[in-house]
Amino acid sequence: MLLWMALTLGAGRQVAAQASYLTRIPDPKTLGQAYVSDTDHLLQPATVRDLNELLRALDQSRRAHIDVVLTRSIGQEVPKTAATALFNRWQIGDRELRNGLLLLLVQDQRRVEIETGYGLEADLPDILCFRIQQRYMVPYLRQGQYDAAVRQGVAALIRQLTTGRLEPSDSVATASTDDALALTDDPTAPETAIYASPDTINPNAWTTGEAIGMGVGLVFLLVTGGLLLFNLKPTTGFRWGLGLAVAAVVALWFGTVLLDLPVPAGALLVLCYAVPLLGAHAYLWQVQQRLAALAGQSRHARYVFLSEALHGLGMLRYVFPLGLVWLWPRQQRRLADLRDEPYTCPTCAHPMHRLDEAQDDAALQPGQVAEERVASVDYDAWQCPTCQQQLLLPYANLATEAKACIMCRYHTAQPQPDEVMESATTSHGGWGWHVWHCAFCQHTQRTKYTTSRLSSSGSSSGSSGTSGGSWSSSSGGSSGGGGAGSSW
Repeated sequence: MLLWMALTLGAGRQVAAQASYLTRIPDPKTLGQAYVSDTDHLLQPATVRDLNELLRALDQSRRAHIDVVLTRSIGQEVPKTAATALFNRWQIGDRELRNGLLLLLVQDQRRVEIETGYGLEADLPDILCFRIQQRYMVPYLRQGQYDAAVRQGVAALIRQLTTGRLEPSDSVATASTDDALALTDDPTAPETAIYASPDTINPNAWTTGEAIGMGVGLVFLLVTGGLLLFNLKPTTGFRWGLGLAVAAVVALWFGTVLLDLPVPAGALLVLCYAVPLLGAHAYLWQVQQRLAALAGQSRHARYVFLSEALHGLGMLRYVFPLGLVWLWPRQQRRLADLRDEPYTCPTCAHPMHRLDEAQDDAALQPGQVAEERVASVDYDAWQCPTCQQQLLLPYANLATEAKACIMCRYHTAQPQPDEVMESATTSHGGWGWHVWHCAFCQHTQRTKYTTSRLSSSGSSSGSSGTSGGSWSSSSGGSSGGGGAGSSW
């Protein structure tokens, strides 16, 4: 019994210790004209004064409201969770602009977090927040220079928000900010700019333009590589080869971002473009080889293979124009030849001619006419003018949403709006019917589906008082969930 009480009491104290940071760390707005909350005095007074002046000017410009928080400990709480909780508790930023930002430094966990409001996510995407931490803060934090780390981090945030650049500039627009924050955490050291120090600034770091370009390059690689891997019909060997190549470039990309590997941004951009480019040409070459291997089969079988192999590839001729400008039209001409070239009558060996759309309906079954009407299958009817022998060939529409009806077996079952029988709530899931209606036999097929219950989400709220005479744009902001975290 005593052991149980001791464990319960210990657990309760731990929970209380973890939650106490929400009330122990003061909202900077309650400190009077303040944007810095540093009750553990990890920063020099001069640093706090300079930061408050600069952040007040930024706030009054309505560009952003930045709060800086330093604490020795938040117990066992996850710093990201603490940053979100403090952001929403203090309601950082303007309610309409949603321009709040929280910079949180937790000493005992050796962790720095940046939390942004929705209004700043376009200007400060996660990758730029992480880059600011890695390039301007972590090198100093590893040396215990908290003043320099916070000064440099805040200066980079202000530069990015006001000029769109992370790098220091010699222009008048950024000179005051850079000069005011370019101090070391040694109060006896002279004021000197430390941006250019080769021992602290990572020479492999990307510029803002390079970081944005690399984000675009990664998306391009994943989209085009995924198109080739999952939407087409390559052989197993091709799939494995291209998949490993894409995975290697993605791993190199993340290694460069997270581990600061010395890989130039230009080289990564070339790889992001070259891998799917080579993959597309290798795939088309493989299709050509497999088509040649089908030479003994009918033209219809070869057409079906080639049309399925090329389905979904049309957009690649726009992203890889130099390589596909001649290859793509060649494949399209081959498709046309396989379908349009006259057949030889199997009975009398005379050339057959293809019936027009009005004439071929007489050669079709009613269900086949319905398939053509819903554009799920197109039929070509060939007829010999000498012996009247007919040849009927189906060509499936690979882009259709219609499927085979379970009753008549024709591809005339078309999707209808779902029938919702019970909507999902926060207490239980929902269910309904997926519906298909056959345009030929009028059969209606229903398949049951279920949905998960809704998650109850809401941001914590609370009013934060302000001291008399203080000016602040914080009036109801909330976290957008963006930002980044780094350990040192």
